[in-house]
Amino acid sequence: MSLSASQHSFHIPVICRGYTVVTPVKVAKFGISSVVSVMDDHLLEDMRRLYYRKNQLEYIEIKSDSMDSRSLRITAYLDLINQLVTNQVDYLK
Repeated sequence: MSLSASQHSFHIPVICRGYTVVTPVKVAKFGISSVVSVMDDHLLEDMRRLYYRKNQLEYIEIKSDSMDSRSLRITAYLDLINQLVTNQVDYLK
């Protein structure tokens, strides 16, 4: 499906950076596509910590002094979002 042929007829407003990093967790289970802002890797790491604790998972921090910490944080957050959304969809099924 191309972007121009989207079935969505509404728009989710973006209020700030923090809002866009959690949108997929909130709406993807309903089949609504969204985007994630990956500009601030420190914010993503904070959100990853929050979601790990909320879901009672063991959180291991990716420290700023780690080699290539920015890409590791972004990848870890996107992997977590993927897992959370997959779990939500499986639960709905």
